[in-house]
Formats: sequence, structure tokens, C-alpha cells
Amino acid sequence: MFLKLRLSVIARYSDAIDYKQYEGQIQKLIDKHISTDEVKVITELVNIFDKDLFQQEVENTIGERAKADKIVSRTSKYISEKMADDPAFYKKFSEMLKDAIKEHEAQRVSDAEHLKKVKEIMDAVLTRTESDLPKELENKDVAKAFYGLALEALKEKVQDATVLRAVGTQTALCIDTIIAEAVLDNGKPVVDWASPKSNILGSLQIEIGDYLIDEVRDKYNIPLSFGDMDALAERCIEVAKVRYR
Repeated sequence: MFLKLRLSVIARYSDAIDYKQYEGQIQKLIDKHISTDEVKVITELVNIFDKDLFQQEVENTIGERAKADKIVSRTSKYISEKMADDPAFYKKFSEMLKDAIKEHEAQRVSDAEHLKKVKEIMDAVLTRTESDLPKELENKDVAKAFYGLALEALKEKVQDATVLRAVGTQTALCIDTIIAEAVLDNGKPVVDWASPKSNILGSLQIEIGDYLIDEVRDKYNIPLSFGDMDALAERCIEVAKVRYR
């Protein structure tokens, strides 16, 4: 290991000093003082949902840039873990984080401004705050996820923002109803998504597809291809598999 490290240092830094005479001594030091028999956790990573503990951890971190890096790291990790729950929502904030990092790296904002921005993004992610969500979707978390997917599918097809919002809301609520009626009993999931004997995936794909053809494409004269509609149905079903289990 030491020999490889020495060769790497020589290659990188043009260091031609011969360390061969010291290798034996260094190896003895490694063998005597470095052990990998047991891994000990020096400090546990605090979940950003534990606001008080995480805030304390951030405050104990020295420097505004280091504080921001810690927030970005934990928020990114959380977004990655939750992405399947609501792809459009978490993708949006993932991109916001990336943009904030780029702005800071380009020195267009100060360390203090960067820290303030990433804190705002973290808080929005944790509270699932979106100021532009339709009121019809309040307290309907799964439908919110479908709304985000519907907007992604429709935004290039519908130029009028008011129509886009209305059709997206209607689509989200109807797809949520279609799926909930198929997989829930008294509010609890009763479907085995992975069962080879279940035809639930095919049935939902057809029912959602029929709805999109009749109530979205034809009703509003929106140029959705069968591929567009199949993709939206599949993405909604993938979210349902995560949320309704």
C-alpha cells in the first residue's frame, strides 16, 4: 500500500526522493498503531427533520461556507431518498440547490447569502412548501405528486398558464381517484404490486390512459401522443407503488 502511495506521489508531484530505506519502519508503525478490526462511530449524522439537533450541529460548524455545505449535503441526501415519493417536487428543489451552488462557486453571492439561500431551500423541502399549489390539492399529498407529473407532461403542450393549472389539477385529482379506488380499502392499501398474478398495473395503465384520451387530449384539444400519455400513466403508477403500500 505504501509503495503504491509513494509511486503515486512521485508521479503527481515529480518527487524523486528515494524513500525505500524508510519503508520497513513505516510499515511497522502502520501495523502497530493502525487497526481496522472495529469501526467506531465518532458522531452520528443528525437527520435534518430533527430541527433542534440539526440546528445545533450547524451552529457548531465553523464558518458560513462550512455551514452551508453541511445543509446542502444533508438536504441533497434527503431529496435523493425521497425522490420516488414526489419526483417533480424533489427534482425542482434539487435543481434549486444545484443553481445555488453554481451561483456561489461563480462568486456571484457571498457566503452569508449562500447560507441564507440553502437554508430557505431546506426549509421548503422539509415543510413541502409550494406557494403556487392549487387549493384543491390541499391535504392531498399523493395528488400533489400527480399534479407535478401532470404539469411536466403538459407544459410544452399548453401555452395558457391558467388552462395548464386547471387541467393539471383536474388530471391529478382524477388519477388519484382512479388509483385510490383500485388499491385502497377503507383508506388502506390492499394490493400486492409485485404479485405476478395481479393485473393491477395493466388495469391502471388502461384506465388512466382512457381518462387522458377522453378528458384531457380530446376535451381540451391538447396534442398528447400515446407515448406521452403512457409515460404519464406509468410515472403516476410508479409514485402510487411507493405511496400506497
